Amino acid sequence: MRLFGGMVVAISSLILVADLSLSQTLSSADADQIPRLTAEVLQLESGEMDEDAIRRLIQIDAELGYPVGESVAPLQRQILMLLAGTNEAAAMEHIRHVFEAQPERRSSAAAALARATTERPDDLQDWRYMVRSLTVVDGDDALAVMTALRRFQQRATRGVWVRQVILIGLKLPEEQRATAEQLLQHWTSKPRAGRRVTPWSLNEYQSWFAEEFPNEPPAVLPVDAPDRRWTTATVTQALEQQSTVSVDIATGAAVYEKAGCQKCHRRGDIGQTFGPDLTSLGWRRTRQEIVQAILFPSHDLNEEYPSVTVVTKDGQTLSGLMSAGPEEMLVLVTPQAERHQIARADVEEIVMRTVSNMPEGTLEPLSETELQSLFAFLTSTAGVPQPHGDALP
Repeated sequence: MRLFGGMVVAISSLILVADLSLSQTLSSADADQIPRLTAEVLQLESGEMDEDAIRRLIQIDAELGYPVGESVAPLQRQILMLLAGTNEAAAMEHIRHVFEAQPERRSSAAAALARATTERPDDLQDWRYMVRSLTVVDGDDALAVMTALRRFQQRATRGVWVRQVILIGLKLPEEQRATAEQLLQHWTSKPRAGRRVTPWSLNEYQSWFAEEFPNEPPAVLPVDAPDRRWTTATVTQALEQQSTVSVDIATGAAVYEKAGCQKCHRRGDIGQTFGPDLTSLGWRRTRQEIVQAILFPSHDLNEEYPSVTVVTKDGQTLSGLMSAGPEEMLVLVTPQAERHQIARADVEEIVMRTVSNMPEGTLEPLSETELQSLFAFLTSTAGVPQPHGDALP
């Protein structure tokens, strides 16, 4: 499975059956309460946005709950935008908390931060949040975030973030790509600004990126293999159907082992610790991020768990995931989950790889029901503490 970190809890603490009926996924609020809350938000919007109004907006947002269904998402987005417009401390803390604790709302929270920083492009805390959001924002939210980041003097020069802007730009319509290109010019100073300088296209930034950051994965969008049953579209469609079925999380634990995830990753009390822990995955990653990480394991590489090729002094080579071990030894875990120890004194060279240790095609042996159960198991937060503090008030 993809490399993510997290906390460990016993699988016995998980709810065994997740009833993902449509009525439950829409909101924590009762369906008949949503029109009343919507009307109250509109009333608050038309009045003075004082301390009481801010407090009530935060309360309504909490009442609407999480996860959020399509009918409630626009209202919760509107609440975040209203709070961002106040720039008050309590309002901003709520937006940041939503960003951290509710990953499916992270894009909306980032767009709200982009609005809030319009008049204060020097708040590095919110700048960091917006940079982190580059892995999840798209469309109008992506345009808002990139426009806001360009107002900051601060520049994200690490390859991972430059690459994300290129990838976002590639997803945009041709007429909107200039926003990404302008942010790339601001961050990289390529090309140097000047009257007679022709701005670079995304293709030119891709070529420059490949030369400047050879150890990073290429700045190209992932493409589904033509012979695969499970693609981005088919997986997404299967997961969307979870809203009308009951999914057995206990079965998901068995599927986790069937797919081989436990060979490198721990989830609760199942699995090894060669790769990052997946226990709190549901608190930390959007469903789309998880789908992409499983389908395209080499598209984004985890810096904390580098994939390398080791060349020994006697000419042998071994590739795998670097793992913890004795100080005098280098420990590698191969894609087959075999653990090898090499004395550091015998190492001639270590070469970084841009290919993940995780094999492709993990989902191929699974049925649709098994796939749904696996994702329910991976993303369940039942009994898993939030990595970023307490729940919303």
